[in-house]
Order: sequence, then C-alpha cells, then structure tokens
Amino acid sequence: MKVTGAATRAYFDCNATTPTHEEAARAALHVMSTLYGNPSSSHLVGLQAKSILESSRQTAGQVVGADPDRIIFTSGATEAIQTAIFSALLNARDRKSPNGTRLLYGATEHKAVPEALHHWVRALALPYEVVELPVDGRGQLQLDALERELPGAALLCTMAVNNETGVIQNLAAIEGVMARVSPDTLWLVDCVQALGKLPIVLRETRIDYAPFSGHKLYAPKGVGFLYASRRAPLVPLIVGGGQERGLRSGTENLPGVAALEAVLELLRKPESQTGMHSHAKLMGFRARVVEELGRAFPKVVFNTPLETSVPTTINFSVPGFSSRELMDLFDSAGLRLSAGSACSSTSVKPSHVLSAMGLEEWRSTSALRLSFGPFTPEAEIARGCQVIREAAMALQTSCLLEAPGGFDAPASLRDGIIQLRAGAANSWIIADRAHRTCVVIDPTETLAERIEHYIRCQDLRVLAILDTHSHADHESVRPLLQKVLADRLAGGATQFDELGWPVSTFEVTLENGVSVPALRLGPADQDDRDEPVLARLPTPGHTLDSHALILGVAHAGRLNRKEVRFVFCGDTILSGGLGRTNFLISDPARLYASLGQLREVLAPSTLLCPAHDYSNSFATTLGTETRENPLMGLSITGALEAFLTKKAEIDTELERLESVFQGTVCGVSNAAATLAMPDATLSLSEFQAAVRGPRAPVLIDVREPQEYSVYDDWEGLGLTAKQTPRNVPLSRFVNFMGELAAAGDPEQDVIIICRSGNRSLQAAKSLRRHRLARARSLNGGVAFTVSPTQP
Repeated sequence: MKVTGAATRAYFDCNATTPTHEEAARAALHVMSTLYGNPSSSHLVGLQAKSILESSRQTAGQVVGADPDRIIFTSGATEAIQTAIFSALLNARDRKSPNGTRLLYGATEHKAVPEALHHWVRALALPYEVVELPVDGRGQLQLDALERELPGAALLCTMAVNNETGVIQNLAAIEGVMARVSPDTLWLVDCVQALGKLPIVLRETRIDYAPFSGHKLYAPKGVGFLYASRRAPLVPLIVGGGQERGLRSGTENLPGVAALEAVLELLRKPESQTGMHSHAKLMGFRARVVEELGRAFPKVVFNTPLETSVPTTINFSVPGFSSRELMDLFDSAGLRLSAGSACSSTSVKPSHVLSAMGLEEWRSTSALRLSFGPFTPEAEIARGCQVIREAAMALQTSCLLEAPGGFDAPASLRDGIIQLRAGAANSWIIADRAHRTCVVIDPTETLAERIEHYIRCQDLRVLAILDTHSHADHESVRPLLQKVLADRLAGGATQFDELGWPVSTFEVTLENGVSVPALRLGPADQDDRDEPVLARLPTPGHTLDSHALILGVAHAGRLNRKEVRFVFCGDTILSGGLGRTNFLISDPARLYASLGQLREVLAPSTLLCPAHDYSNSFATTLGTETRENPLMGLSITGALEAFLTKKAEIDTELERLESVFQGTVCGVSNAAATLAMPDATLSLSEFQAAVRGPRAPVLIDVREPQEYSVYDDWEGLGLTAKQTPRNVPLSRFVNFMGELAAAGDPEQDVIIICRSGNRSLQAAKSLRRHRLARARSLNGGVAFTVSPTQP
C-alpha cells in the first residue's frame, strides 16, 4: 500500500518545532503590514508598537504566573539560557558566591545548558567546576546526589519537561531539597516543553530563571522570553540600544512577539473556543498511538515512562532497527518524527538522555521520538496511526518484520548479494531465489537476529555460515547463529571447521593453477558443466587464518578470473586501505604475499566485498585500490621491506581513527581522502533537464525496499510513469556495481536519488571512485520535491 498526497501526511515532531498557528500568523502579518513602527520611537506609530510589546509582556506574565516586569523578550530559549547562565556566573564571580564555585545540571538536560555552562566558564576564565547530576531509570533527578552536591553550588540547572522523553521532573521535590540544604543557590529551570502542557505559576516557586521558546508552541521561530525572579541577578548579554530595560538590546522582533501573544491568549481561553485539546483528550491521543505502535511492532519498547510524562511525547525503540532506518521509513511513508533532539538529529551517537537513564545501548541507538501538540487535529492522529500500520506492513513485505499472515519480498530483492551494515561492519548474504538457498558471510552480533529473520521469512536453506577470519577483539557470533538456524542448515553445512567452512566440499582450480576447496551453490548445467561455486582461498596477513571467498561460475572444475563475480575478502583489502597487521595474530609479510596471489586469480574489475566499510564505498576492486591506494601500489612495485615499513607506519596511525569509528579499526589508509571526494550533485532543474535530454540516464533510487514501497510521488520530480526510477537499495547496491562493471561503459549516465540526498551521494561517490565519471546524485533527494503545503 502506497502513501501519497498531503491528506495522508502526519506531523509528529512538535517537540522540535510546531506549525505556526493561524492566529499567530495573522497577528504577525498585521504587525508587519500595519503596526510596523519601532517600539523605541516616540511618534504615534512607535507608541502603537510599544503598546503591543507591553501587552504581550502582560499576557506572558499572566500565562506563566509572573509579574510582567520579570519577562524579557529574546530570540528564543537558547539566548535566554545564555543570558541566565552568563548573569549567574558573573554574579558568583563578582560577589565571590558563598555557595562555592560548582555549577550543577541534570544529566538529561537539553545540550544548550551544559554547553553554555562550559562555554562561559572557559570564556570568563573562571575556576568553576561543572558537575552533571545523575538521574534514575525514569529520568528523575536523583535527590540524594542533589543533596550531596548542593552545598558547593552557585547554580543549579534542571528542566520541567524533558524534550526527548516528555518526563515531568519533580520540581517540588527539588525545591524542597534546595530550601533545606542551600537556599541561596540560584536555580534555572528549562520550561520550554512545559508551556501549554503543564500549569505554570512561577511566582509561587523559588525558580530564579525560566527560558521559554515560541516556536515550540505554535508561534514563529526567532522569538521567546526569559523569566527572572526579583532576586535573580541579570547582566545583559547583548548591549547597545538599551531595549528591554537595558537587559537585551536590539530592536525587538515585534511581529514575533505579537504572534507569541496570540498563542498565549489562546492558552487563557476555554478549550472549547480555541481548538486546544484538554489533558484528557491528549491522553486519549497518546493511548491510540501507543496501542497502534504495539500492534505494528509487537516487540516495541517505550522509553518514556508514561505515568510520569506529558501525553504529547512518546519515545520508543524497536529491537533490530536503528533509529535512522525507522525514521527514513516513516518519513518516506509520510510520518514526520525524529531520532531524539532535533538539534542533534544528524548525530550517530546514542541519545545522551536515554543513556543517562541507564537504558541499554540498543534502546538508545534505536530510539525515536514521536511528539504532537495541544492543537494537533484528531484527524492527524488518525493519519499518523494509519502510516504506522503501513510502515509496519512495508517492513513485513521486506522480510524485516514478522508478518502475522506471512509475506514474501519481490523476487528482485530476494536474489543476489545482500549487504547488511552495523556501523562500519558488513555482513553479507548470498541469496539464490531459484533454489531458495543462501550463504551467510561474516555475521555480526548486531545483525544476527535480522539475518535469522530474513532467512526464515524467505524460507531459505543455509548452505554455510562463514567467517573470513577470526577476530582479534571479539568472539564471532557465527556459532550462535549456527545453533539458532540449526533447522535451516543444509545437510552439508552441519559439519564445519573453526571458520564455518563445511568439511565436505569439492575442489576447483583457479586462474593460477592452484586447487582450492569450493562449495556448490546450485546444480551444474548438464551440458557444459557450468556451476555456481564459492571457492575459499587462504590469504593470511590481517590474521593468520584469513581467507578470501570467491564467488563465480566454474566450468568443468576450473574457475577462471573472468568468471569471478564477487570476492568476500574480509579485512585483507578495504575500500581505501589494507587490513591492519599489528595484531598478535597478524603477519604483514604474509599479507604482502596474499596480495600478489589475489592479483593472479582476480581481474582488476572484480568486485571485492570487505568485512568493514569505513568510507561508505560498499565495495572496491583491485584496479581501484592499485590506482588510489599507495600501499597497494607498493605491494606491486616495491620491495617487501618498503611495504613493511610503510605498513607499520599506517598501522600505528589507526589508534587515532578508533575514536572516530568508536571501536577497533581493522584497517584503512586513505579513507579520509575517499570521504573528501568532491560532490557529484545535480540540482532539481539540472536533474529534470538531464531526464529530458537526448540520452536518457539510468535513474536509480537507493532507498531500502520498505521505504520505496510506501512512496509514490514521482510527479514531484517531474517524471512520468515510464520514468519511475529503478529501486536498487544500498543493501543490494553491489549487485548494481557488478552490472556496471560488466557493461564496461565509463560514459554511462547514472543519476541516483534517495530521501535527502545523503545516501545517493555516497553511492555516486562510490561509482565515481571506480571511474564512472557520469554518476551523479540529486541534491536534496525527494525531500525537496514535496509540496510546501504538505507537512
């Protein structure tokens, strides 16, 4: 089932930003077109503008329970946080605060808080200590730790409602501890996500600073305000014209302030008059979405403690899926959500909020945040639930999620080489749709469950589960996978050596005359004895037991280099480098010899599929590595001693890369150069001109099958039904690379698209690396083709 058109879209990312309410937009437009005076001017138009500013201040004070003169308009919450922290630190420095020089913040705070603390401590050269306070598994600040640290604190920073989980912090309990232990410590409370969701009466608390942001509650971006209590010190962060009583200079954003007042006025009116939903109604919305997620993903885990959180935020994880995978799928299907904080959504690191709560790493790295708002229409909740159902169905059809009734993937996606990735690690599946058999190569623990599910979903027999080599830093998951798939193992796969190679095989002869063991992947052609095989060639070096697994078609027991299709080379040769050889189980001299042996049996254009891909190149070739990798060149033209010297230098540099890739780096030399390859992008207009040109380009969509199946808006790209791009998912991209290599046409015009342009650019760079000069990516992907009227 495909999702198309604005009517099926749903926006569930209100914690990142909300759509501007029509009342807010009307107020801003009225000010811009009619009341455009400067509030600092003394003429009539200026006085009218001033009255709007002060009226808005009055309304803001009424909504948050504060005197109007305690409200300072800012550009948003980030500036408000900066102003509060800057003021508190200068006050502590100048008055030599009796509370000490410690600055406390909760571990689940928005990054704007700790970043500001560290920044101003450095900028002001203060000898202050910034201390992170722990939270418990439900996201609540640990009061015993707070009580222990408070006596030495000049400032405490907490939040009312967490932006990632929706957790409502127990501010009353924190206030009680502060009153008892350290009443003079200044207190900043981030109230951004509380506005419009919780009652706020600041004058009845001992909160000193409270930042607010307009765009989190249906006002435009670029406006917010800071509440500061009467005892709170205030030092202007921006000086100049003396606006905001000299506390925030710069001509006020009057349209934004007026728009914010319009929204705040709605909060003061009865819900029946505004369309704003009651707490009970929002709780009902959440119950519907939670129930839908549970039906769609039976193993879903909710990271939000539902009993102690606002009803508009749902943080969840689905075992076996990264947050990026699911977000790409939901976005293609028309559901807009995020992977944690929008300010860090491009980061690949686990959520610091969920990590601080002590949740398992898989939950943190696969977490998604779904958030709606108090004005989200009920019809949009229904549309969102519909998209959740359709996204789950797409995963079932792609054999990534168990289907109650059983689904089967399209034949084109069951066959060939499947590349699964976990970080930089590759796991490979050789699938044969005709005979429903497969071979698994270099399985990783993270992907083991997905591999098992795919094999069961496709009803495949497993001919072998293989490692290309043993590992220096961990045990292989292969033995466990062999156990859980014992009922799927073909007869010859039940007895195997220490790397999983079946003990009962036959032999083929390679191009250099060497006979090696081979595994039959299908029946031989009875006329000419052609048969698909997987041969195993020892290639010691990276480890002493490294092997290359050579996939090709043998003729009468001989596997010539021109019949080799793919080689699974483990970590012997990587895209942009060679395998690391400073492990205890390594031998760089034998690596040198193994490289020479591979050149004897493989063609320069044969695709090499490594166990790790640090540069998003998918696969490489001997020809490409010889041309671009100086170390490979040394293995051909240089003496062994020169190769060993250079190899040792490179291996010592790999420790520096381990912090980048967050784990053991198994080998690389010039991945940075590969990553820095110049862009090969097309604008939308250039794309459309190319499509209409005399030589039709090959159009490829590299999104995964589940994403492609729920997207049907090719008109946005200016394409006809006949021009629909072919789906070549990145997980099957090496098959397409093999097709292009076999065609041997360096002038082939290939245009690649995806959701945002990131994955398509990776694919285009990879093809260009192999001298396909006309491989290009659509800049911005299909995201830039969506109508601006669609959310």
